[in-house]
Amino acid sequence: MHLRLDAPVLALEAGQLFALDDVRGTRIQPREGTLWITEEGEPKDFVIGPGEAFVVARAGRTLVQAVAPARVALTSANEPIAANDARPG
Repeated sequence: MHLRLDAPVLALEAGQLFALDDVRGTRIQPREGTLWITEEGEPKDFVIGPGEAFVVARAGRTLVQAVAPARVALTSANEPIAANDARPG
């Protein structure tokens, strides 16, 4: 899948889930709310909130679920960002 990123922002309700396929290098950044993220082949899951960002490091499927109502921005990791862009701990 080729994902063209023009800074879309998705609005998610608590519990809502979406999948991204083969989007290595995509930055997932919650503008509001908390997200749970898991990548295919990665044994750890990640939980991030506003002011944090997650960059997809693997090919395959990435699942993103809103833990609470959320607004999520998707951009290329090559684009500048003001918030922390490290993988959460």
